[in-house]
Amino acid sequence: MIIEISTHGSTIKRRSDQFIIANEDGKKEIPAEKVDCIIISSNSLISTQAIRLCIEKQIQLVISEYTGRPVARLWVSNPGRNTIIRRNQYLNEDTTLSFNIIKDIVKTKISRQKSLLIYLRNNRENRIPEIDIAIEMITKYIERLGQINHKPEFKNNILGIEGLCASYYFKAISKSMPAQWTFEKRSKHPATDEFNAVLNYVYGFGYSSMEKIIIMSGLDPNAGFCHSDVYGKPTLSYDLLEIIRPVLDRLVITLFTKKIVSENWFEKQQTEEKTIGVYLTKIARKKIIDSYTEKYQKVIDREGWNFCRKLIKMLSF
Repeated sequence: MIIEISTHGSTIKRRSDQFIIANEDGKKEIPAEKVDCIIISSNSLISTQAIRLCIEKQIQLVISEYTGRPVARLWVSNPGRNTIIRRNQYLNEDTTLSFNIIKDIVKTKISRQKSLLIYLRNNRENRIPEIDIAIEMITKYIERLGQINHKPEFKNNILGIEGLCASYYFKAISKSMPAQWTFEKRSKHPATDEFNAVLNYVYGFGYSSMEKIIIMSGLDPNAGFCHSDVYGKPTLSYDLLEIIRPVLDRLVITLFTKKIVSENWFEKQQTEEKTIGVYLTKIARKKIIDSYTEKYQKVIDREGWNFCRKLIKMLSF
């Protein structure tokens, strides 16, 4: 279970092995054994005993902006765990091994993007040309990815292919949306349209899940491969998020195409000329969390563990 505290003035306390959450909507008692993550996105108070319960039960505590973007997290870490693997992780950020890891991450991601587009094409009554074009182009780029060799510029070449695939991919997804919910391009923080507002929020869940799994597996979340040049960021978490983005994309697409999304999910910040920010309401957050927890949480966790085991095997030499 993911708990988001989004009501200002909320309090989180502990009673035995339960969290006691109180706000203007009332009071809830939630057993810690049912909780995977607590996200606090409002002005709230949490007791030191509630924090201790998170530590004892290995529950990730995340402080986020109201948009859902994480700004801090509390998690149990054992610095001495798997020291050899972590040392090899640091030493292989630009080696042949790193090259193979990056290719694997990007190939997995764009192959899954292609699979999702094929699913969308096969489940539409009317043909959408942009989907056919995207499938064709991603197929070509997968072949081109296999031809890239380990040279000094390999990372730019691989990530360039990833970026080109993304441009075709999101254009196709936009065209597959109901007319009311189409969008021009990916926008992050803040999102400038409804689709990206939901997508950014869902990606936040995936990011938190990946970081938790990385730490529990003994790897260092701050030593990535694709994103190794981003100083001071949990770059391996970003890397692993790449492989599950298409899974999360499918969740968001389903919310829109199945008409689960409604106008009351969104608040807009606008000027006279354009929308400069789209934000999720409390109603939207609850619906998204319920959908993610019910159908996708276990899939995401499984994907994360599988890739971490694979990475550990590659680094254990």
